[in-house]
Amino acid sequence: MPKSIGQVQKANLNFLSGVGSNDFEKFDATNIFEVYGEKFIAELARQANIKGVVASGDMLRESYFKVTPDGKTLEIWMPDYFDYPNQGVKGVKSFSNAPSSPYKFKNYGMSNEGRASIKRYIESGHAKIKTVEKNNDKALGIGRERKHLSLIDLQTETLIYLIKRFGIKATGYFDATVENTFDDFMEVAQNEFGTQISLSIERFKNGNNN
Repeated sequence: MPKSIGQVQKANLNFLSGVGSNDFEKFDATNIFEVYGEKFIAELARQANIKGVVASGDMLRESYFKVTPDGKTLEIWMPDYFDYPNQGVKGVKSFSNAPSSPYKFKNYGMSNEGRASIKRYIESGHAKIKTVEKNNDKALGIGRERKHLSLIDLQTETLIYLIKRFGIKATGYFDATVENTFDDFMEVAQNEFGTQISLSIERFKNGNNN
């Protein structure tokens, strides 16, 4: 599995003919790839809803597939962060939500973009957050009452603290999507083309390790 989220931004699913170079040059699976690409996106949405990985819905809106012009490769494109809820993220203080994840929060900080996303998530009604105050805990932002922060800002700070402290729970939604989508691919492809087909899944860096 990838060690950095930048290494998994593009999941490139390559399906290759195993009969020889001449046959491979003629190989074109555009139609069958279109079917499985649509099946993948539909299953992705289903698994994301089952596992509760929907949040703002941005991930599903930004996920899509395409078939390369030569008809030899099906590409599935997803946002950089798709693997975080899949494998989970270890918290600053607790690993219980994702004990085997390669990802880990190192501190309690969060970007303005991430903070805004958390705020929208709370405002959408998906999260019920009670503001808390723990003496001498800087991570919770003690002294906020003196900063005149609004209730939604207090709730946002609280949820960010909880996420960073305890991590993100592993759901396996992406792994389940791949398994359920392509469980019969080998059989269908071999019946379609009358020859042996091999399947390989390759993940590529997008050149940006954000």
